[in-house]
Amino acid sequence: MRPLAPLILLVLAPVGRAQEKTLFTEPFAEKLADGWTWLREDPKGWRIDKGTLIVRTAQGGLWMKDNGGSNILLRTPPKVKDGKLAVEVLVDIQPTNAYENAGLIWYYDDDNYVIMVKEKIGNDVVMQLVAEENGKPKAGFHKKHKDEKPVWVRMEVEGDKISGSYRMSPKDDWIAVGQCDLPVRGEAKVGLTTAYAPKTPEHFTRFNSFRMLQVNKRAE
Repeated sequence: MRPLAPLILLVLAPVGRAQEKTLFTEPFAEKLADGWTWLREDPKGWRIDKGTLIVRTAQGGLWMKDNGGSNILLRTPPKVKDGKLAVEVLVDIQPTNAYENAGLIWYYDDDNYVIMVKEKIGNDVVMQLVAEENGKPKAGFHKKHKDEKPVWVRMEVEGDKISGSYRMSPKDDWIAVGQCDLPVRGEAKVGLTTAYAPKTPEHFTRFNSFRMLQVNKRAE
């Protein structure tokens, strides 16, 4: 993902806890649950092993005119009438290539989407929320993140807004990265994405504990 210097904003405030109801979980046990579809699937580029989805990190991506990203895993999100829809996953990627990334995607098509990913930009590894609309950058927010351990990433959608955050363990508060408008209105898919790995050696991303939740404000 190319850097979006004019749009960068650091947000340091932690996201507090709220009332949550689990709507869907994917344990990655033997096979994927019904309802998933692959975008440009490479069947030899992914497998499930003991509760982990292992994906060969894609060499292509979705940035602007580069719409060759493969093995993007998508499903239709549930409808949430009250509160927010939250989507989260534990992602293990150690990016070394320029713009190599992996994490969550809110997807309409190859030119309209939002990602919340761990990514290599320049000499830094960052947690980044990026939106593209009609094939052009819409918004970008990032926060430096040097920890090499797996990291939880999260998106929250409410109305026409989407936000991204991360944390190091389920005991921690979510740390906000940024918020922006959704690129378009209409039916979207949500899921997992990887991009811009080097040709050699092959890199692999590991995903665990994907789930979707309804998030309501904490009662006063």
